[in-house]
Amino acid sequence: MRKIIAGVALAAALVAAYATVPRRADPRAFDSADMARLETAMWRDYYDKRYAALFYHLYESTRTQFGFSPFRSLHVAFCAAEAARTFQPTRSRWEADAALPALLAF
Repeated sequence: MRKIIAGVALAAALVAAYATVPRRADPRAFDSADMARLETAMWRDYYDKRYAALFYHLYESTRTQFGFSPFRSLHVAFCAAEAARTFQPTRSRWEADAALPALLAF
């Protein structure tokens, strides 16, 4: 039983380290064709109000194209998708300002 607990603890520590260890993200190093595909998908998700798909594509772009860590990619994708969801139905500047906290976190 101790070996199982130790194995699970080690696996959890490795996953946590993988997800949180900072990477050398480079916003200039990306595949332009793949980024164009992702960008198109993100705009389609935004206008179709598919925020879960938008979150996924944002996560994918920050992970695969820009090299962010999994944890940082989750944070960026969540904040950007939340800002989009909050901003999209607005009809005034006052309403749109509600998206600012998520944008600032992004």
